[in-house]
Amino acid sequence: MRVLFTYMGAPTGPDEVEDFLFRFLYDVRHHIGLDVPGAKEIIRGMAKARARHVRGHYGAIGGKSPLVEHIEEIAKAVSERTGHEIRLGMCYSRPLLEELDWDFDLAFPLYHVYSGSTTERCLIKIRELFGEKPYVKEWWNNEKFIRWIRKNIEKGLQESGFENPYVILSVHSLPRKVVEKGDPYERTHRKLAERVMDVFDLPWEIAFQSKFGRGKWLGPGVPEVLSRLKSEGVKEVLVYPLSFIVENVETLYELDVEYRGVADKLGLKYYRAKLNHRDSLLTEAIAEVIENVGYKN
Repeated sequence: MRVLFTYMGAPTGPDEVEDFLFRFLYDVRHHIGLDVPGAKEIIRGMAKARARHVRGHYGAIGGKSPLVEHIEEIAKAVSERTGHEIRLGMCYSRPLLEELDWDFDLAFPLYHVYSGSTTERCLIKIRELFGEKPYVKEWWNNEKFIRWIRKNIEKGLQESGFENPYVILSVHSLPRKVVEKGDPYERTHRKLAERVMDVFDLPWEIAFQSKFGRGKWLGPGVPEVLSRLKSEGVKEVLVYPLSFIVENVETLYELDVEYRGVADKLGLKYYRAKLNHRDSLLTEAIAEVIENVGYKN
């Protein structure tokens, strides 16, 4: 079987930021009120402005995002585990779906929690380019995947050396109006969080990160929660990025640099648990989902 791993993608380095933002914003122009004459010029200007702000983040994390490289490593490991041919196709960064000259049997969005803003965006792109294909909708409730998350948190707790930590499960935010229209993203993440944390005797909560643009987004944000925890007398905070499976700019800059800076100013001890994408539990979880889904969709 030939399996396509798909994701919205991410710029690998600062020189790719503007084009990534342009591709994304132009693709969703109907949803953000920019399906107007001159849309390309307007959106190109928006992408340029945003890119000027974002490029500096790459310098703070060593110059590049490892997201695509790490997904390629996952694909290789799962291919070796299953014997299936696996390739990558991203919506807005290379390797681009639109440049993929390869037919596949199953589309596997690497978003473990379904949302119309992420998973469905990938599936829409696939339908436009390749027609209807069998696909994996979501896979967050795979038992090995749950164990993988717990293992990452356990390792973070050990590495932190904390004696009485408060755990923040960080989730990428979405515009609130998306959820109010019925998108399951938030409630599914809450189910996932409960499954993960039921083996830990620790206080915890979900907080949100990566708000982009104006309007009301899911909250509270991680900085807001850090501030509240400080006022409640919490001294140690461990953060785990629940909505990601590989490291990226949101984890390496936003959590490790920006929010750590907030914690330092507040006088909180702060540790961010890492995403070990090379762990065999993650490989086995994804392989298991592929084998169980097959052509059932």
